[in-house]
Amino acid sequence: MKKEILLGDDAIVAGALDAGVNFVSGYPGCPSAEIGQGFQGKDIHFEWSSNEKTALEAAIGASFSGLKSLVNMKSFGLNVCSDSLFPLAYTGTKAPMVIVVADDPSCWSSAQSEQDSRGYAYISHIPVIEPADVQECYDFTRFAFEMSEKFNTPVILRITTRVAHQRAIVLFEGKDCEKKMGEFTKNPYQFCTMPPRILEMKKELLAKLEKIRAFGDKANRATKGSGKIGIIATGVSYFHTLEALKEMNLNMPVLKIGTFYPLNEKRILSFAKNLKKILVVEELDDYLEREVKKLVKAEGTGIKVGELNSEKIGLVIAKLLGKTYKIAHLKENVARRYPKLCSGCPHLFSLDAIRKAVPEGTIFAGDIGCYMIAGYPPHNMQDFLFSMS
Repeated sequence: MKKEILLGDDAIVAGALDAGVNFVSGYPGCPSAEIGQGFQGKDIHFEWSSNEKTALEAAIGASFSGLKSLVNMKSFGLNVCSDSLFPLAYTGTKAPMVIVVADDPSCWSSAQSEQDSRGYAYISHIPVIEPADVQECYDFTRFAFEMSEKFNTPVILRITTRVAHQRAIVLFEGKDCEKKMGEFTKNPYQFCTMPPRILEMKKELLAKLEKIRAFGDKANRATKGSGKIGIIATGVSYFHTLEALKEMNLNMPVLKIGTFYPLNEKRILSFAKNLKKILVVEELDDYLEREVKKLVKAEGTGIKVGELNSEKIGLVIAKLLGKTYKIAHLKENVARRYPKLCSGCPHLFSLDAIRKAVPEGTIFAGDIGCYMIAGYPPHNMQDFLFSMS
């Protein structure tokens, strides 16, 4: 085994290589761009695609041709490729296929919305696994390939900025890559989503999900504690929760959910068996909270805007237990600093040229990319911004 300090993104690369990936495609977008960069120069087929839909379809073609594939994108890319994503759940895969999606709570590098991509699990019926730290980025990538291979299903590995851009020591095998050519074998019964066959496909898919529900429990784990109130957490919020409990000198039972969808209901019920109340800790939308509430008495943090941290979670726990929680404040407020283009960036010269060429009062349409920084002072050259055009 090798031991190196890696980014979460780099750990995903290591996990995919050790799982024997043959084909990787993607579209660069922070915080997932480093994943694609990590595959460059490796002895596999790697390509940056023209958009996320093209990237997904290329990876599907590789899977249908017997090649282990991975496609990576940031959250909004899942919207772009959803038209091809949904039927993939019905057809299933031939070779293992993993879809890495990076969400960005607090919009550190996103300008469209604070999207929670976990919602796609319910409408696409594709399993979603969520690592919480760098080692899990490696372990869960391998687990995702294992799940995909066992059940012939695509698997979404959902990460967030704080997971993607963590650094930590990671244990991994570091296997050599093997370049491989795929071969497509005709099988319209599996690969064509036409009625009436498509209805049979859906029945098969739902039955498959029940098997995955049990298998996916390998990624969940519970730690014992005292008291009648327990915590269920997922993603990086799990470690924020542990930090808050340590600061408050509390030993509460905690269940970590690694396989977000399909959720193992038996695991939830077993964890809650001797508890009076459950606190569900998750970032952004309350998807997990809703599912847990169907089974047991529970409540969420009530925080649906911005990423979580140990202080926010500590305040919620303190309120639940009727305790006080002190937060250390800075003696001085740090001055706000707007994002800016790097020194020497060509966009600076372009913006200057545009400013000189157009009349005062010109309406500026924004686009996604570094040039959207033109909307900040001192440029102030962006009047609306919606999505990548």
